[in-house]
Amino acid sequence: MNIGCPHCQVWLAVPATEAGQTFACPKCGGHFLVPIPQARTFGGGLGEHPDYHEFTGKKIAAGVCGILLGAFGVHKFILGLNQSGSIMLAVTIGGIILGGCLIVPVLATLAMSAVGVIEGILYMTKSNDDFYETYAVKKKEWF
Repeated sequence: MNIGCPHCQVWLAVPATEAGQTFACPKCGGHFLVPIPQARTFGGGLGEHPDYHEFTGKKIAAGVCGILLGAFGVHKFILGLNQSGSIMLAVTIGGIILGGCLIVPVLATLAMSAVGVIEGILYMTKSNDDFYETYAVKKKEWF
């Protein structure tokens, strides 16, 4: 089982036999109770983290889409960050529609493009562990 130490936030591989027992973090020495895993149901439970290998497999696709299609929020939708993806899509479409008559929507669309490029580069330069912890576990929406 992968469990985050509540004291130092390091992810630890804890044997399943330790479930329900007190465990000492090898990094900080803090003690915490190892949770007993719940039975999994079809489709998973609320708040459950996605599979590590499945999620990190999306890293390159999300990075490339962030660089090429970032203004439309495609990279956000790939990672399941639908709220921020919808915001990027709405701002970009609004900027395209209103861009002919106002300068501010054009700047907003360019800003969304810049955000997409920056996030795409960040996705591809993070290690798989950092990528998983940041975007699957912590669900960080921006940058």
